[in-house]
Amino acid sequence: MLLENKTIVENIKKSCKESFIASFLLIVFAVVLLINPENFMSSAINVFGYIGVFFGVLNIVFYFRISKEKRLYSTNFRNGLLLFLSGVIAFFKTDILTDMITIIIGGYLIFRNVDRSNMAMTLQSYTKRTWIFILITSMINILLGLFITINPFENWVSLKTLLAILIMVSEGIIIIQNLVILLGVHPKEKIVEEK
Repeated sequence: MLLENKTIVENIKKSCKESFIASFLLIVFAVVLLINPENFMSSAINVFGYIGVFFGVLNIVFYFRISKEKRLYSTNFRNGLLLFLSGVIAFFKTDILTDMITIIIGGYLIFRNVDRSNMAMTLQSYTKRTWIFILITSMINILLGLFITINPFENWVSLKTLLAILIMVSEGIIIIQNLVILLGVHPKEKIVEEK
């Protein structure tokens, strides 16, 4: 039982460490979007294509390098496949992606935070308060993702500013979630409660 608990917590923590990279890249994207030159969006989508393919292949390779037991809790294969396909689409359909940027970013935030909500439910067995914090902040991020997807703004300048701010807020929340999990979740908590 201790070994299984330790494996689950280690996988969750590993996922959080990997999440810092995605958060950092999205925050950089948001900052550049906020101060962007007019041609930024198509350039950003091309860069996203390279990043998507690279991290997609990396995640898929990581998935096949871990043991079969750990694959049960790993999201590397799914995330790798999505990133790889998104990167390939970015190379061949830049104009379509430029028009659909709010749907793509909003959908990504929703998808990522549905995963986070699931992580919160798993953490329920290991912590008394952390899982509630993760669940509530994930729900806030899902609402931000929905707002971005719906895109109530006609004006591109307003949209660009709002999109950048919402991405920074959302990724700031995820960074805080990661820190809370990395510092506050330990497999021994469940063992102590079961005695």
